[in-house]
Amino acid sequence: MREFFLNSGIYFEENVPLKKLTTFGTGGPARYVVQPKDEREISAVLTYLKQNDVPYFCLGGGSNVLASDDGFSGVVIVVGRFMSQIFFENGLLVAQAGAKACQVAHFACINGLSGAEFLAGIPACMGGAAYMNAGCFDREMSDVVAGVKAADENGEKEFGHARCGFAYRKSVFQSNGMIVTRVLLALKPEKPEKIRAAMKEILEKKKLTQPLEYPSAGSIFRAEGGAPAGLLIDRAGLKGLRAGGAEISLKHANFIVNKGGATAKDILELMDAAGSAVKRKFGVVLRPEIKYLGDTDDIGRLSYSFTL
Repeated sequence: MREFFLNSGIYFEENVPLKKLTTFGTGGPARYVVQPKDEREISAVLTYLKQNDVPYFCLGGGSNVLASDDGFSGVVIVVGRFMSQIFFENGLLVAQAGAKACQVAHFACINGLSGAEFLAGIPACMGGAAYMNAGCFDREMSDVVAGVKAADENGEKEFGHARCGFAYRKSVFQSNGMIVTRVLLALKPEKPEKIRAAMKEILEKKKLTQPLEYPSAGSIFRAEGGAPAGLLIDRAGLKGLRAGGAEISLKHANFIVNKGGATAKDILELMDAAGSAVKRKFGVVLRPEIKYLGDTDDIGRLSYSFTL
């Protein structure tokens, strides 16, 4: 595999600690981390990996992911700094998958375009935001996405809004095996000062309600039936529960934070405790929103029953 990366000229590193690549700050070493420069390199990497039956995981900004303490024996494809341009094309704002959501929000603001203000509060890259249909404060990606470009071993394809399969924290890219390369946004003209004020309000609300002072992966669960998962965990009396260096946040119970030296095992223990307690006390199932990066699906083996 090393020879393939060397011969293809694709940037790669070996034995990279996953805790450096994820917002949770956990994870052992990934055997290989590659950073493609464009969709052609993504296609080349996917062709090689699939032909040789090599496991892989696509990563952007590293939010919404829990990485295994044992690391990952496959290849982590990081769509990041080499694919992070933001520009205009055919009347749409186009963000490459590695562009940070907050950077897109500021770019839109500077250019007097409204609709992307909520992106200022999302700690993700645009590829991951589209993949998860990320959102906050009653806004989500599906509200502004006009289309998405994504690549697989057969090249790049464009998906119009209707073909993206958006639902709550869902998109077609979670099941079709393609990696998002560009996100096309349809925004509306507005005065920059009004946009700036809206962004400031979002960030202030986020600071008041979420534990931004500690590493986390964002919201951990969604509850069946639409009840707020954080409220249920709070009512179960689990705010402040600790396991090693991890804690169910005192500020927002649907956040697990790394207060120093937390391991994936610590975080899984708290997820199990929260899911089990809420199911026992309220009969409501908490479904994990975060993805697991490792050789085994340890989230899928939590002790209480749920379907992802």
